[in-house]
Amino acid sequence: MSNDSTPEKINPAIGAMLLQAREWLAHEHSLFRSLNIEPILIGKGKATFAVDVPGKYADADGAIHGGFITTIIDSIFGLCVFTALEELKPIATINLRTDYIGQLEPGERVLCNAECISVNDEVAYVNGDVKTQKGNDLIAMGSGAFMVGTRGIAKGSRL
Repeated sequence: MSNDSTPEKINPAIGAMLLQAREWLAHEHSLFRSLNIEPILIGKGKATFAVDVPGKYADADGAIHGGFITTIIDSIFGLCVFTALEELKPIATINLRTDYIGQLEPGERVLCNAECISVNDEVAYVNGDVKTQKGNDLIAMGSGAFMVGTRGIAKGSRL
């Protein structure tokens, strides 16, 4: 990222891919179809998405399962990595840490904020959090490492 006041722009090919990824997540991916994912901020090395939290992901005690939150974090962090790249390359999660701070109730809408803090030696590092959209309550914090330039999906394969 630059040190001057001029914001860096996302490579147009990566911007187009992010739009396609959002459409795929929102309409084709079985988990994300019901989440009403909305991009709030997409910038160079930064991304914020709003996500609905359906009750079907609640534990027996009524709180939303941590695995659901981790899946959201992993997905949004991965999209954030793409915003930091100069060219489109496949990525893969190699490490993800999630710290659960608060509980999330079914029916809430959350914001997942992500920042790609560095890309070094083909590894991208991301930090971020999940907060309730209405009260800005911290639900979880996370950090992850993503391999950049992995083999990707073979031609003709389906996601």
